[in-house]
Amino acid sequence: MSRIKAGVDLLPKADERMLAEHAAMLLAAIIHADGTVDGDEVALARLACEEFAIPLELLDNALGTAMSDPMQSFAETLLRVEHPADRERLASILFEIASVDEKLDDREARMLRAMQQAWGVTVSFLNKPIKWDEDQLRVIEADRSSRMLVSAGPGMGKTAVACSRVAHLIEYEDVADTNVWLVSFTRSAIAELKGRIGDFAEDPSNVFAVKISTIDSQAWKIRYGFSPEEVEKLFGGFETGIDSAAELIDERIEDFRDIFGDLEHLIVDEAQDITGGRARFLLKLIELLPADCGITVFHDPAQAIYDYAAGEELFRFTDGLTTLLGDNLQQRPLKKIYRTDEVPLLKLYEDLRLDILGNADVDADSFESKTDLVKSAAVSQDKGFDHDALDGYDDALVLFRKRMEVAQASAFMAGDGHRHRLRMSGLGRFALPWLALVLGKTETRELERAEFAECWAEARDRFPALLFGEDIEGNSVEARWDRLSRYAGLRSDRIDLFKLRSRLAGAPPDEFMAPEFGHAGPILGTIHASKGREADHVFLQINNNWGARSGSDEKDLSEEARVLFVGATRAKRSLAVQGGFAMKFASTTESGRCYRKMPKYKNGYQFQLGLQGDFDAYSPLKLANSLDTATTEDLPLRCRARLEPGTWVWRIETETGVPLGTLSKQITNDLYEISKKYHGSGRRLNDQIRNIFLMGFGSMIAAPGDERLNGAKQGGAKSGFWLVPQLCGLPLVFV
Repeated sequence: MSRIKAGVDLLPKADERMLAEHAAMLLAAIIHADGTVDGDEVALARLACEEFAIPLELLDNALGTAMSDPMQSFAETLLRVEHPADRERLASILFEIASVDEKLDDREARMLRAMQQAWGVTVSFLNKPIKWDEDQLRVIEADRSSRMLVSAGPGMGKTAVACSRVAHLIEYEDVADTNVWLVSFTRSAIAELKGRIGDFAEDPSNVFAVKISTIDSQAWKIRYGFSPEEVEKLFGGFETGIDSAAELIDERIEDFRDIFGDLEHLIVDEAQDITGGRARFLLKLIELLPADCGITVFHDPAQAIYDYAAGEELFRFTDGLTTLLGDNLQQRPLKKIYRTDEVPLLKLYEDLRLDILGNADVDADSFESKTDLVKSAAVSQDKGFDHDALDGYDDALVLFRKRMEVAQASAFMAGDGHRHRLRMSGLGRFALPWLALVLGKTETRELERAEFAECWAEARDRFPALLFGEDIEGNSVEARWDRLSRYAGLRSDRIDLFKLRSRLAGAPPDEFMAPEFGHAGPILGTIHASKGREADHVFLQINNNWGARSGSDEKDLSEEARVLFVGATRAKRSLAVQGGFAMKFASTTESGRCYRKMPKYKNGYQFQLGLQGDFDAYSPLKLANSLDTATTEDLPLRCRARLEPGTWVWRIETETGVPLGTLSKQITNDLYEISKKYHGSGRRLNDQIRNIFLMGFGSMIAAPGDERLNGAKQGGAKSGFWLVPQLCGLPLVFV
């Protein structure tokens, strides 16, 4: 651990005590940033206190105060340090504390970015390893026209290397940012790349115009230019679109060759999951690239967990790329694991990956041996799901194999009043709630910076801080204004709210979307939905049915082994294993909703609620701001839905009677689908659904001219921004 050199006194004689308190709070907040109190960080902070005459009791007091919300404590204290010399020296100390473990947690990086913005100081290498290893540098600094297939296991810095590769090409290889294209299979990977790529450039504005997209969205841009929502509505999905887009390329190959003629570098992420039609489509695009266009492809065969999506014929993009490029494709491995320093986890990552890569065929016995390997690295084991064991692990990942298992665990936690978040496919996606809270009362088309600041201050006074959250640029009003200005900025420091609404309505950019369902607490999700994520602490749910299902063949279990590997390698500090739930006889409706028949109840079913479209997002406009009342309640909050007599409208309210709006027709449609399947037609629905939970809030944004705003009572009808509830549950319903 290095020592901090004082240089000159940090604290001026006047107001010495007050500045010492501010410095202590900043030190404490950066220590608490990653959710743990690291001994080296505390020791370094105490050393700083001694050298700059900050009483140690101030640091001890601040460590207790900053624990509940480190980011808020940090942001609020920054502006209280006014003298430039004090800021400059504190910035150096804070950065050294954050990086003393030779890596930066994302939350530490967010604090340093907030400091950089508030104080105007320079902080370099925010998300970079302190030192790249030789394998990483070989990829990052490769010639601009190199074509590489990079193999990288979990925690080897793949995303950091990919982002740094982009920055290096633009800043040192004279590649134009508009001529770099990053492509991936999953939206979550795209969101992470968008959020981090600027961190690796000396000047983030250099990489502003890099193209980042999923394969599916690119296929539909080629064919129609439709949004994902329009694709699903008009054509039922993306696969048909990809095949048609590939045919269109064949028909107009010279036109498309011109379109891609300026591309200088293509980067493909998570390539092991690109199979079938998507693989063929991407290979067609690669054939169109200029001969001097570089290609960098990242993959890990041990994490290929989407084989089921390939259909009967399994065709991998990486196999096709190897055939297409032959000797022109360089193989580059990353070898060192940076995600964890814990010896049991390092051994697990290495041993399990080698086991999976070296043994393609997996039977029930070998799958069990792999689960035993995972359990041997765990710090604890429980026979079933135990949400009490999650107390204090507010940022832990709690991973399940199936969506129904997540829904069951969430229902138990919500029923007992435990805050948590959800991450799995199919759930409703929401814009961040601060948009509605801050802009919901605006009535003009244009908004000045000072007016926005007033709206922000009023909203922060009225609503819980939890709903304003944190983002990659800090939690300041300036950061939010800058974000809005990028999409709807005008001259003279104003934004055009009509332009903003047009841009955000329907499918807002990912930077305006809530990352999870809910606002605080451990994150419950499927392994598939958490791929590419990491957390200090992971609770992996391994039930007795996993890998022992009747009818499973070796091909199925090979993929299940890779799913197990992905789940077990999300942990940075500790891995715990719980027994989860063996949710037998779970089914899904045609819309993808999970449910299962309950033998104890006649005509009773557990029925998943909270899917995209389950709630009528326009219904709160008829309630005269009643959702504002609900924001003051402790979450999660128990709710109920009542079927309005003589209609098929489900009105939903809290148990205390606060109305929230109405559920959509797809709830009734799915209930009737279940009724018809098991009981024939003509069954009646029960008129009430209980044990629905309000998990949090999001924003709804309507484009100018949206006719659905006509006649609404709530102020959001004028502004085009209003609050909507995040509702979910696994209630017992009767048909």
